[in-house]
Amino acid sequence: MSFCPNCGKEISSDSAFCPSCGFNLKGIKRTSSSVSSSKATTTEKVRPDVKTYMLISVAGLGAVALLSIMIKDSLGFIVCAALSGALYFWGMKKLEEGDKTTAKRTSLIIGIIGGVIGLAVLLAGQFVGVIDILVVVPAFLAWYKLEQES
Repeated sequence: MSFCPNCGKEISSDSAFCPSCGFNLKGIKRTSSSVSSSKATTTEKVRPDVKTYMLISVAGLGAVALLSIMIKDSLGFIVCAALSGALYFWGMKKLEEGDKTTAKRTSLIIGIIGGVIGLAVLLAGQFVGVIDILVVVPAFLAWYKLEQES
């Protein structure tokens, strides 16, 4: 048996694509070692749902930033766009590089900041605060999953 160079999962020797991650295996030299690359080692330890949680939160914060523009809330736009960018570049990108510690801290910090801001907006009488709180819940879930793995 061979292993996918992208995710490290076991694949059959005649597969054109990895059944786990969809990686194109055409033209790739396959090895029978348990781990074929350092990328496979780091990706194998991180379950796909961590990246999914982060992606949902990044997209949600981006959507709230766009919503803030529509309701003419420039401060809300700046804050949500900054949180979305921070979670993407310091969370998802670091996770892909194998730096789970930075990704875990970033998810927690973004979750706390987003939750506190959402609560403050909600207490100020604007319902959009609930949306702020909801879109950072996946960031907390990503942190929780990474915390379980360490």
